[in-house]
Parts: sequence; structure tokens; C-alpha cells
Amino acid sequence: MAYKVLIAGGKESCGEVASLLGDSGYDEVRQAEGASAALEAARAYQPGVIIMDVELPDGDAVSLAGEILNERPVPIIVFGSYSQIDKVKEAEASGVSSYIFRPLSRENLMGVIELGASRFRQCQALHSELGSCKEALRVRKLVEKAKGILMKRSALSEEDAFLKIQKLSRNNNISMEKVAQSIITASELL
Repeated sequence: MAYKVLIAGGKESCGEVASLLGDSGYDEVRQAEGASAALEAARAYQPGVIIMDVELPDGDAVSLAGEILNERPVPIIVFGSYSQIDKVKEAEASGVSSYIFRPLSRENLMGVIELGASRFRQCQALHSELGSCKEALRVRKLVEKAKGILMKRSALSEEDAFLKIQKLSRNNNISMEKVAQSIITASELL
């Protein structure tokens, strides 16, 4: 699958990666020399993948990756030499999807793009699932608090309190969360 690609780095490194991508059929490739140009291009171009030299001429690749990911999640792949392993590890910790070491080859670059995009999709799915779990936990806490209020004020068992919330939800065609919040709000007013 060919993605819109943004390459960030120095003139020489951008040219090297662009040449390898061109040989592989990527025709939507933009180059940005330096961190500020890369940030601007990422915003305007909305690439499907960003390939970034870990050594930028005018900035820090780790900070740039973090800033881009905060604005819009996108697979970011960093490249560098093995002597820059500490910077590559730092970039990975900031959220980049994958990395590749020099010397770059067309086959390795294509593989790391696919692997990075796949890893990015997996991370996005996990992030979404985590958000859903947090929301479910938040709602559950509200329902538990409302059950406690009903148990105390109406001398209901835990099961009966839950069934009452469930019945109010069903009969009024509103979520259990809203029923629970209404019970909590009413309790706080009394």
C-alpha cells in the first residue's frame, strides 16, 4: 500500500529516502528540511506516514515527533545510524512507530514502512479500547455510587438497587449513566 509520505531531515538524507521511495512506486512524497519545515508540512500535507532522520539540522527529532503526534496521530518512522541508538530509543519512547538503521535499502525501507503502519494501527486500536474501558469504569463508578444511595435511603439490597436503576433507565429510555447521575444529583440536593 502506498502512503502519502513526508520525509524530514537534512537535504542529503531527504534525497536518499525520496530516491528509495521513488524506486518503489511512491509518487506522493514531500520533503521537509529541518524541524520547523517538517512541522509545517505535516500540518499542511497530512501525510499517511512520516519518515524522519533522527538527526535534524535545526531541531530535535524527539520533540518534533511528540509535537506532531499530539496534534494528529500518524505513523512516524525514524532512521539513523547505529551510533545514534540512544536518540533512536528516545524517539521510540516518544511514540514513533518504527525505526531503521543505515545503510538504508529499498527492501528494508518498504518493510519498515509496512511494519510501522501496522504497529501504529495496533496502538491506535489499543488506545481506543483503553478509552472505552476508562469510560465504562467511569459509568460503573457512577452506578455503584447511585446504588449505594438507593440502598441507604430506600433500604434496598444491592441487587434491588441495581434493578431499580436498570428499570428507570429502560422505562424512561435513558442511559443508566444518566439515571445514576440524576440519583446522585438529587441526593446531593437533599
